[in-house]
Amino acid sequence: MNRLRTLPPTEQIYRSHVPPKYNSFPIEKYFATRFSYQDEKEWSRQIIAGKIIINGKVAIVGQKLSAGDLTITNGGFRIEPAADITLNVIYEDKNIRAFNKSAPIPVHPCGRYFKNSMTEILKEVYPHEVPRPVQRLDVMTTGVIVFARTQKAAAFLMQEFKQSQIKKEYFALVEGVPLSKQFTIDKPIGKQRASKRIVGDEVPGFQTALTDVEWLTSINNLSLLRVTPHSGRTNQIRVHLASVGLPIYNDSVYGHGKVSDQDFNLHHHRMQFQCFDTKLQLTAIYPPHFQPYIDKVE
Repeated sequence: MNRLRTLPPTEQIYRSHVPPKYNSFPIEKYFATRFSYQDEKEWSRQIIAGKIIINGKVAIVGQKLSAGDLTITNGGFRIEPAADITLNVIYEDKNIRAFNKSAPIPVHPCGRYFKNSMTEILKEVYPHEVPRPVQRLDVMTTGVIVFARTQKAAAFLMQEFKQSQIKKEYFALVEGVPLSKQFTIDKPIGKQRASKRIVGDEVPGFQTALTDVEWLTSINNLSLLRVTPHSGRTNQIRVHLASVGLPIYNDSVYGHGKVSDQDFNLHHHRMQFQCFDTKLQLTAIYPPHFQPYIDKVE
């Protein structure tokens, strides 16, 4: 059962430490790079307004940051979008806890979301643990999401991701019908503006990206695909599928916009990985509207 939570206006205070890779970054560039839902001009306006504190002192535009600096950002009083705060635990042990993520909800505070995010909700439910997500899923993406319960487990799993030791499988409901049963999308992805990505090696900051796709079935002009990403670029599946004319159905950023109330059309179905000596294969039940397509496949 969905638990859609709507909150009254709340003051949004964000705290974070500057990672080593951002050492010596000008403050406005740091925020625009790490928190790209706003550009440098907007971050500069917030700095001038005294909304950002660095190590206890009001920041100034152009200030160089050092690794480990504590940043505190006052986002003011805002009304957050409603979020589905259902926590469907699919696995847990002393090292990790995994969920079948609902939607809409972000993994961590971003954009207009703050308290209505998984990390903030987990702080409420498990007050003696620090929520450490080891992967990202978009606000509207459902399925397997893993949180490390210890710093040691988080470090181990992040290394597994870096070494491509973790296998992920998604179901995607897309507009259009593929021309081939199986195909691979090998296109670099870079940032176009703010948080939007596009394909192309001429895009600033592009990174290589590889995605395998299997066409499972179609009903009318909608198709169910099994998608296996071999890299972890932001919005990779959505960007890659849109680039070959198969956008995620109802995707308002990379597709043809919201055309119906049938949301949540990208689902992280299965994840295989190892946490220390434990080998795991976690599976998350897909949203109900996937069932007619699954029935055709089976």
